Formats: sequence, C-alpha cells, structure tokens
Amino acid sequence: METLETLFRSFETGIRSAKALKPKEYLKSIGLEYSDIRIGFNSGQFHHRKTLKTKDQFEKLGVLTKSDVAVRDDSMTAYTVFGRYGLIFPLVNQEKNIVNYYALRFDLDEQKQEYLNSEGIYPAYPHPLTKKLYLAPTVIECASLIQSKVLDQREAVIALHDGELLEQHLEIIRSLYELEEIIIFKR
Repeated sequence: METLETLFRSFETGIRSAKALKPKEYLKSIGLEYSDIRIGFNSGQFHHRKTLKTKDQFEKLGVLTKSDVAVRDDSMTAYTVFGRYGLIFPLVNQEKNIVNYYALRFDLDEQKQEYLNSEGIYPAYPHPLTKKLYLAPTVIECASLIQSKVLDQREAVIALHDGELLEQHLEIIRSLYELEEIIIFKR
C-alpha cells in the first residue's frame, strides 16, 4: 500500500538521481543540503507505470487528481500531480509519521509553494524538555535554521503553516512544560 512515507522515500531517491541537476543547483543556491535534512524531489512521474489500484491510492492521499487534459489514448487517464517538479519536505504527526508535504516548485516563472493539506509539523515535534522554541514563517526558513546548526541542546524550531500559527502549533507550545522562551521570526 502506498503511503506518504513510502512515496517520500521515492522523492528522496529522486533528489539523489544524477538527472536531478536543477533541484540540486537550486538547493545549493539557497544554502540547503539534501544529505543533511530530509528533502525530496518530485519529478511528477511517480505514478507512471503504476497500476490503477496504486493510482487510486495516490488519489486518496491527495497527491494525484484526475484531470480533463487530452491524452494520446482514450484508455489513459490524465492526472495533475501535487508538487510536480518541486522540492518536497515532509511534515509529521506526533508519532513521527508523514502526514503532509510542503512543495516548493522552484522551476516556474514564479515560484510556487504549496501544502498537500493542513496537518503536521515541520520538521518534527520538539522534545518535551525544550526550553527555547523558534517559530519560522516557512519550511524553507526552518530548514535553513536547522542546517545552520546554531541550535543548542533543548532548543527547537518548527515551521508555521505559511506564516500561520495553527492549532497543532498551539498544542505543541502547551505541551512544552519547561519552555522558557519563544522566538518568532518575521518575514
């Protein structure tokens, strides 16, 4: 059965592909390294050569949507792919299962950032003994802070959902009993 976790592993393989030159160049230009943090690349072809049952599972996950675009053969179905030709970052629930993706489609005339849904936290739920919590407005800014390795022990960072503080963020803040300080980054 396809899950967001198994699909993300294929995206992680995709970023390591010799053909993924543009995504690697873009990551380098923004100072992120895919070998240090979980980043994948969605070429938009993960559903090719898959069974109808698997494509139906992808539809249920929300990563494929049937499209009315013309296809070369009437027996084929066209799909719109979430985060097509984009960098993919996983958002997780408290059990560390991937429940959402953040996609940065960098190769368009105008960059597009999108979430699959409104669930999950990037990069993970902070340790309960966290004393200082940073709230970054975006996944990219959060990843940059993680990559900088400036966080000390008992410090954590989480990304807001497109700059918004959602209920899951508030739940995290309430659960950190030793929290002494929250630092919010503004855009």
